[in-house]
Amino acid sequence: MMTRHSLIYVGSRAVAAALNMASVAVFTRLAPTETYGAYLYVLSWSLVLYGATCQWPRFAFFALYDEAKDSMQVATMVRMLAGSVLLAGVGAALCAAAGLISHQAAFVILCLTFSTTVFEGSNEVARTHLKAGIVAAATLSRSVLIIGLGSAALYWTGDPLDLALAIAAANTFAALPTALSVVPMLGGRASLKEAKRLLDYGWPLILSFGVGALAQSLDRLIIAETVGKAGLGAYGAIADFLRQSFIVFGEALALSLISIAKRQARLGGMGAAEGVLCDTARAMTTIAAFGAVFFLTFDDLVVTILLGPGYREEARNLAPVLILASILMMFRAYYFGQVIFFTKTSGLEAAAAATTLVGVAVLSVLLIPRFGALGAAIAFAGGQAAACLVLIVGAHRSGTAFPVPLADMAGIVAAALAVGLVINGIGLLPGGMRPPAQALSVVLLGTAFVAVAWRIDMLGMAGAIRRRLAA
Repeated sequence: MMTRHSLIYVGSRAVAAALNMASVAVFTRLAPTETYGAYLYVLSWSLVLYGATCQWPRFAFFALYDEAKDSMQVATMVRMLAGSVLLAGVGAALCAAAGLISHQAAFVILCLTFSTTVFEGSNEVARTHLKAGIVAAATLSRSVLIIGLGSAALYWTGDPLDLALAIAAANTFAALPTALSVVPMLGGRASLKEAKRLLDYGWPLILSFGVGALAQSLDRLIIAETVGKAGLGAYGAIADFLRQSFIVFGEALALSLISIAKRQARLGGMGAAEGVLCDTARAMTTIAAFGAVFFLTFDDLVVTILLGPGYREEARNLAPVLILASILMMFRAYYFGQVIFFTKTSGLEAAAAATTLVGVAVLSVLLIPRFGALGAAIAFAGGQAAACLVLIVGAHRSGTAFPVPLADMAGIVAAALAVGLVINGIGLLPGGMRPPAQALSVVLLGTAFVAVAWRIDMLGMAGAIRRRLAA
């Protein structure tokens, strides 16, 4: 089951990531940097509002899920999400009334928050029930709708708020497959006792997710206010592209494998889940190591293909630091998954989120005035590194040691570095930058990746193939 379940998740995320990258390529060609930056500015504030109000119930639900109380827990969680959206609406209205944002921007931010809540909430229920196919359909639908509706909005109006509304519509329509699968579970009676149980567990998440969302967006918000919306457009375009490349695949692995590990831990204790968790660490290390080699080697080609002309120079300057930041953020998600799903308290995540915010804020204040967007990239990477350290140290002190196969992870990194050196050597030869040599380099990198994936039995694929051949 693990191989099929994981392949559906990872396969759908891979296709969705490719479509999302295509949307960035299209958007950056249809919109100037200032327009795209204004859209990212609104999107950043919506993510902060979502994190502060609507994100925590679904994580508390997953962490405390009990199959014996399935209908009651789903009904309770859905009502708590509805209350959270109402709270988000009050917050947006107060900001507009105080003159902090325009009424139109407040409405758009609330629409984005609502649509994200509907999409992520229904996906969480479906994922908890291991309905990988339905979740995959919703994920792919959203990516298709984003590129279609977003492109139409930019083509017809060119307004960043219209683009944001198009993204909100894409989220809402894409949620239909998972939302329809949740409807039969709503027959249960919501429970105040269960709501209190979810709140008792999740109240630290209200703070940590709000702080964490602000920390993840702070670099962008500061760039918009200091460098300008045009600077944010170029920074955000390459950052989002790299985030799709690393974090989406890493998150897909974590979501699929940790769902299985949590069920194993519930049935047989942490020891029963240790093997799956180690597989997750190895798989994420493989993605990080070989992904970094790929982007550092072929950055010029990738940037030229994916970004519009006005975005390319800045993207090339920012790419190395943002690659590091994306890898750190991916591993933070892996450790975050362990803490939130395998401990009885979510306080450590709050500490990690606060550390991220402080780290990003301090480094942003020190670096952005002098280095601009590059300073923001360094600040973001520093905040992610600090959060990882807090999670690792805190987990060990609390007695929740994460299974991390360091020897295997070091071997994976060494293999990626070795093939990277070979590729760089090819580039130094006469004709090393011509298409045939570049094609050879891609083949070498791909072959090394497949060899490592086979060696570690990534997603159980090698084992499944061996069993099929032996049958």
